[in-house]
Amino acid sequence: MSDSKELSKLPMILTAFVTVFATVMVLYFYGYLNFSRQEQGMVVADFSLVTVGSAEAGQMRSRAASQVAECVDGILILHDSRHNGLSGLLVDDRQRVVRCNAQSVPAAE
Repeated sequence: MSDSKELSKLPMILTAFVTVFATVMVLYFYGYLNFSRQEQGMVVADFSLVTVGSAEAGQMRSRAASQVAECVDGILILHDSRHNGLSGLLVDDRQRVVRCNAQSVPAAE
């Protein structure tokens, strides 16, 4: 028979559970975990349409927006340069995807 005492495993198991729970809570608090449903979306910015030749076209600011648009498979994707890795689909007020053509814009003659 051995004289060594067997340590209780209950404190080690509880420590492991508490450590995992505390890690998840800290990650959630600092925004690294996001529990959202697929139907929900995050509004990064509001956009409006300014038609060519309108009065609003002359009142535009010279500084560009922090979003960059890209046409991927016929759908307009926005990438936010302030938040690295944040990108999403451009949708209208009725949650319909904005389509695009992968063609270049014709030059004015």
